[in-house]
Amino acid sequence: MVFSVSNNTMKRPKIVIIGAGSLFFGRQAIWAAANLPGFRGCTLSLVDIDAGRLDKLTALAKLVAGPTGAKIESSTNYRDALPGADFVVLSFSRKNTHYRRIECEVGAKYGVRSCSGDTIGPAGIFHAVREFPAILEITHVVEELCPEAWVINYVNPAATMGIGLMRHTKAKCIALCDVHHMPRKKQSYLDLIGQQDLPLDAFDMRIAGVNHCTWMLKAEISGRDVIPEIRDAFLRDSAGEKDEGYAKGRFNNTITAQLTDLYGAVPTCTGHTKEYVPYYQGHAAIQEKIPPLAVFDCDERDAWTAKMWAEIDEYISGEKSVEEFNQSLQSDHAADVMHTMVVEDGRTYFINRSNSDCVEDGGRAVDNLPEDAFLELECQLDRNGPRPLKVGSFPLGLRAMQYQILDIHELTIQAIMRHDRELLVRALSMDPIVNSIATARQLINELFVREKDALLDWPEQEEAGELAIASSAQASDSPKLQLY
Repeated sequence: MVFSVSNNTMKRPKIVIIGAGSLFFGRQAIWAAANLPGFRGCTLSLVDIDAGRLDKLTALAKLVAGPTGAKIESSTNYRDALPGADFVVLSFSRKNTHYRRIECEVGAKYGVRSCSGDTIGPAGIFHAVREFPAILEITHVVEELCPEAWVINYVNPAATMGIGLMRHTKAKCIALCDVHHMPRKKQSYLDLIGQQDLPLDAFDMRIAGVNHCTWMLKAEISGRDVIPEIRDAFLRDSAGEKDEGYAKGRFNNTITAQLTDLYGAVPTCTGHTKEYVPYYQGHAAIQEKIPPLAVFDCDERDAWTAKMWAEIDEYISGEKSVEEFNQSLQSDHAADVMHTMVVEDGRTYFINRSNSDCVEDGGRAVDNLPEDAFLELECQLDRNGPRPLKVGSFPLGLRAMQYQILDIHELTIQAIMRHDRELLVRALSMDPIVNSIATARQLINELFVREKDALLDWPEQEEAGELAIASSAQASDSPKLQLY
């Protein structure tokens, strides 16, 4: 990919990565500091509470980006890193796989199958309960120490966290997800329908929705609707799909075609969206032809993480070269967003933000959702931040789904801010994959017991809540709830 640099490039930026040792963005940030022209000579400040991991990432950064002119800093205290920051990237999750495993297994025990476990359902809600207080604390310190910095939140659930920041901080915040990275996302649909040689600007693609529940509402080539072709291509590729592989990827072609038939719009993040609807939970009297969702693959995630750390050791030791590191990665969504804000190259990106200040008319990007609806929207971007492009309207059915998910996220933030379990019960009871109020309450009670070490600032629940866990053990005996 060729990156252009305008004459308006801002000063060499200082980029602070909080959670550098998570590996989700730490390696990509190092690659970007060495390879993106607008970052040449930048300050890359790596922060992590795990000193051992931080030392390894710092050594890698000095090896890869140091020779290109980047200044490398590191600290276990984010306050020490923030002064002078232009961008503060939040990319952390304490003991992510440990807690995600608990949340997905407890959910499955009560009939709630989470193939991803980081956005909606009990796993998504408790991810926010665990992580949002730290996110909010950091943004308040940003207000104090570097008020002009942009906070780039990369912590899931992106929409819940983004809503919380929109409501409770004055810091300049952007919430990101890497699913709709441009221009790769647009090119992938052209490749799918055999139009790979078509110029990207000839493809009019409009996607919007709450993060991880986004939909292609319009797709035209020279005024011709190609959504039917996209649907047919997914159906074609569904032939021979098997019940194997990563949980988020199983039967995605079949489900994409099926949901397109149902709603008249294409789900663009099916690996997550299939978790938002009740159809694939396995409870219906008439089952779909595909099996219920598989539960998130925590063992595979642990293995992937271990492999990444082993590779980092190989780069640090010299067993693998810097050239191999640079060739193994490509530019990341968050890095590209920051780079465009630095060099103002005119690129557009999908960014989670409020449904307001549309480029074309200053109004709503999605006409039939409120201005404060927090949506993933294609945006023009410069140093002043993102402004969404016009999308149009959601069809009936999908609009209701968007409202429902937004309300769940809003209630989750309210519950966190008030430490109110009853609001959590309301939020989870509204979830389309939760089948009773009693189930919601039991899930919440059990997860507070199982994750009490991460939730010490919440008040203790009455003893009855904990006792109910033992009495409900029979729920795990149902063959429908076995983990794949």
